[in-house]
Amino acid sequence: MKRFFPILLISAFTAVFLLFTGCGSQGEENEVSIKDRMDQNYEQITQASENAETFQVIADSLSSWAKENNLTVKSSGEQYIVLSKAASSGYEDAEDFTFHASVSLDTPEEKSEDLQSVSAVMTALNGARQHGELTGIITFEKEGRPIGASALGKEYLNTDNFISVNDGNSTELINSIAASSNIMASKELDMVSPRHTKAYRIVLDGTPYKSPYEHRGEYPNAIKTIGDLLASCQSSGVLFELASFNGGTDVDLYPRRAEAVIVLQENDVTSFTSQFENSYENVAEYYEDLDESFEYTMTEIALPDRVIADDDTANIVSLMYTIINGTYYRSDDDEVTAFSNIGKISTKNRSFRMQINAKSLENTIMDEMHTVFETTCGLCDVNYSELSTTGLWYVSPETPLIEALSRGMNTEPTGTLENKAASVFLDKKEDLNLVVWNTDIEDAEDNLSVILDYMASFGEENQQ
Repeated sequence: MKRFFPILLISAFTAVFLLFTGCGSQGEENEVSIKDRMDQNYEQITQASENAETFQVIADSLSSWAKENNLTVKSSGEQYIVLSKAASSGYEDAEDFTFHASVSLDTPEEKSEDLQSVSAVMTALNGARQHGELTGIITFEKEGRPIGASALGKEYLNTDNFISVNDGNSTELINSIAASSNIMASKELDMVSPRHTKAYRIVLDGTPYKSPYEHRGEYPNAIKTIGDLLASCQSSGVLFELASFNGGTDVDLYPRRAEAVIVLQENDVTSFTSQFENSYENVAEYYEDLDESFEYTMTEIALPDRVIADDDTANIVSLMYTIINGTYYRSDDDEVTAFSNIGKISTKNRSFRMQINAKSLENTIMDEMHTVFETTCGLCDVNYSELSTTGLWYVSPETPLIEALSRGMNTEPTGTLENKAASVFLDKKEDLNLVVWNTDIEDAEDNLSVILDYMASFGEENQQ
């Protein structure tokens, strides 16, 4: 597990040393104070929520901490908590700032990383000395859903500057969030009696609630994996009938589970089993790297009464093979700027339904993706429709908030394929002056100093 902050003793020794030597300018003293506070805040929130199974425990801990620091508290308990601090003397008319972080309790690792961001928000509140009104918002995320952000009232977004904090592998300032489109491929199915005699259920069950945009290529897509298995068998002459194919719960998450029922002629069982074993080995490589458990099974079952007609089966399998899942486009800098995910599939009620989520940081590429998906569906005799679309969010790097922070942090603003909480906030308030700050381990304290210095620049003494 990553360690976010240095050992407290080192920070304390540094502070005492500077105190007795009288060294350091005011900026350096503030930097040491920020460092100490980040250590203390992280340790306090981590210890208080060590065995937390609900967001309420974290909210209660933050509420107690806020009262110790003379902050105002508003909390929904299980969804979000809002901490407020009045402007400092001479900054009553200065621009106000709101800091946000999300917390997930789905895994211990996610909780630990998210609490790093929470401690940064805490430090922005109790470490700032020269500032306009300050607000800290902590929201709950569960199973890949921004529950707290969705529940938060729009009035909390009425702020001059909104900084959303995330744990990251490096320092990043995000000024663009990808356009997103949900696409449906559909077809009414002809059902017939099976001709073959051996029925098998193929099930892949892996890790739930993972975003393909945050974990690009790290997990196998269960729907695509089984689809590729069927396509491989079809292309190698293995005869099978498809009885059903179902999986996935959220179009913008890796499908945790997918299941297909097939019927084979007896003399093709060995060939299909060999193809399944090859597919199993590929999946096992993923989960060996992840050090996580999975189940991928081929089990003989009773013969189903009905199967999908051959033409419809061939079209479904062809679509599964040709539809784009994963990286669609890379920039000249080799950054992934367009990506798609097969999130849901169903053959229930004699209807084929497959939903795909596509994201792009360029509108022209999104238009191209729509054209490619529609063409692919047409070639497979499958209907195409666009269920919903969210536009690209982009603000100029010259926006004062982004320009000041990117200059101070010595980083160029960039785009991200996904930030669910930020997207929710922007949907509620389109003109939100937002920047997403991804913190890396080494530079978190220095970067926060940049933010606090920018806040201080709005004071009366700095306007002369």
